[in-house]
Amino acid sequence: MRHPKVTIVGAAGGVGSSLAHLLITAPDAYEIALIGRDTRSVACLLMDSESLAPLGRPPVVGHGDTGDFHDSDIIVITASVPLTAWAPRADSMSANAEVVHPYFREITKVSADWRGHVIVVTNPIDVLSGWLRRHTHFGRSRILGYSWNDSLRLRVAVARALGEDAADITAWVIGEHGDAFVPLFGHVLSKGRHVRVSARQRESVLAELRDFYTRWGRLGRARTTVWTTASGVARMIHDLTHGRSADWTASVALNGEYGLSDVNVGVPVTMDARGVLRVVEWGLDEAEHTALHQAASLVRQRVDGLGAL
Repeated sequence: MRHPKVTIVGAAGGVGSSLAHLLITAPDAYEIALIGRDTRSVACLLMDSESLAPLGRPPVVGHGDTGDFHDSDIIVITASVPLTAWAPRADSMSANAEVVHPYFREITKVSADWRGHVIVVTNPIDVLSGWLRRHTHFGRSRILGYSWNDSLRLRVAVARALGEDAADITAWVIGEHGDAFVPLFGHVLSKGRHVRVSARQRESVLAELRDFYTRWGRLGRARTTVWTTASGVARMIHDLTHGRSADWTASVALNGEYGLSDVNVGVPVTMDARGVLRVVEWGLDEAEHTALHQAASLVRQRVDGLGAL
């Protein structure tokens, strides 16, 4: 029986290695190829994974290379330069573009008949996923920027402001995965029912969201949401490989939705094994609409600045 194949680029890093562990120990079986510039660290991960065999299903995992792209169901790009405390995501754009460039070039060589998906996790995800999309022959449903963490953090902050359980809250952030994020307070649900978030509560939520990187920076460590990101990407991989229709926010290319085209920004989407089935267009108020278009303009300018792949 063939298992879905996932190739992780940047497997020696925090997100890549955490994702590999989650997939190896998941109830669903995967074939996993690990790619990393630090080949010794990748070798250590492979040795480590061998000891999991007595605990259950022997993991199907190996040291991969870009040749694995061609028969992968999912390619996950997590490779990046080391994080710098206090630095905005956009500050690492040029350096991270240089890191992912050779992998992106190889992805452009994958056959037009390929039916897999690329998940870009390397920041800035909107810019880099848009850069890759411009140079491939794949439809927009096959290149996704992972941006779900913003919505998860919003749910935690809203739950705290409302005095409720975060697991009961559904809330979404669109726009850029960065400073130009756009929280949709008009679409907050608690246990499936719309709830009003007052102006004072919104101020509290926004302060918490904007203070996230400040609190992280004070710790002085080159690490943020490693576990959250890996968990979210693992869940996205499950939905893409097992045909489960699910609602997400992801950075995808727009084609007239929200009055925008040919730019990747985070938006609500419904996806399954075919990729993005549709972009969900919710009604936005004037401020949200303006903020989304400003975020899109910023992303487009940055993609233009990267030039040809």
